[in-house]
Amino acid sequence: MLTHSSSLTQTLRSSAFVLCAALLMACQGETVAQEVDASKYEPLSSPMKVSTGEKVEVIELFWFGCGHCYNLESSVKTWLQNKPENAEFVKVPALFSKRWEFHGQAYYTMQALGVPQQAYDDLFAEIHVKRSRIDTLPSLVKFLAAFDKTEEQVTSAFNSFEIDSKMRYARKVTRDSGATGVPAIIVDGKYRTSEQLGGKGLQMFQVVDQLIAKAAAER
Repeated sequence: MLTHSSSLTQTLRSSAFVLCAALLMACQGETVAQEVDASKYEPLSSPMKVSTGEKVEVIELFWFGCGHCYNLESSVKTWLQNKPENAEFVKVPALFSKRWEFHGQAYYTMQALGVPQQAYDDLFAEIHVKRSRIDTLPSLVKFLAAFDKTEEQVTSAFNSFEIDSKMRYARKVTRDSGATGVPAIIVDGKYRTSEQLGGKGLQMFQVVDQLIAKAAAER
């Protein structure tokens, strides 16, 4: 029989359970934030502005000419399939020299032209497997012809104001991130990790997941 007193007791017990569960979840969130091994990441000297709204921004600084970036691609794709829902991934070309600048401009040109993911994979392979030099506009035009892009389309996009604006952004990220090499991962404009710090491939992305939880808890 359900009496008023037993009903009140059950209500109090339910409330206590909900409160305990909420406190446990909060403590777990704090634990996640506290459990990141400090040797596996570096805080940025000055936080960077992020542009992903409510989601935690995860930037990969990369270079098409970097063998480590090429080897990391499979881990990036695996991680993206199960990345935290509160995170948004952004690839940004690092711009440390004139050659890096060309590859950055090529990356944003390909974005503007809407080429499929296969084109990015093929450009990596063209450089690291076939040992081809894709570092001039004519060589990029020739490469993108395989994806039905004309010389006029490639040249127009390559020299556009839109690409110039994105290149300015990439230069700022490269500078403000404090990164000295690639691949480097910047989490929410506050924390930087890399394979040297966080471990190879998916090991590094375990650190990235922890940093995402840490950054989210600190917002």
